Amino acid sequence: MLHKDLTQRVINAAKAVHVELGSGLPRSFYIEALEIELREAGLMAEVDKPASVSYRGQRIGELGADICVNNACLVLCVEGDDVRPEEYGRLRALLKGLELEVGLLLRFSSAKLDIRRVEALPKNKETAASE
Repeated sequence: MLHKDLTQRVINAAKAVHVELGSGLPRSFYIEALEIELREAGLMAEVDKPASVSYRGQRIGELGADICVNNACLVLCVEGDDVRPEEYGRLRALLKGLELEVGLLLRFSSAKLDIRRVEALPKNKETAASE
């Protein structure tokens, strides 16, 4: 499993935030609290890190990544009653734009923290999907 120790540290930080804040707050509060928790755990956390989106080698725009941890793991906080398929797509696009291998989708809005681990698509699968 890619970056197992790092993702577990991020998950532990997210659990601590969820225990202290509970559910029902705006997404931005969880992002800010998670940034504080990660930094207190000795991790580098970059909030709203820009990820480039390209098409056929040409840059067409930029997406903001919620939190990039140690330049190795991307965290995307989602809202709503469930994690939607397009959020997996957004996370994979961000992973590709930042050239990272693993990310976490976190949903703080329920009684229990919802955690989804997502790995970037291997290059050969990206190529096969575009043919």
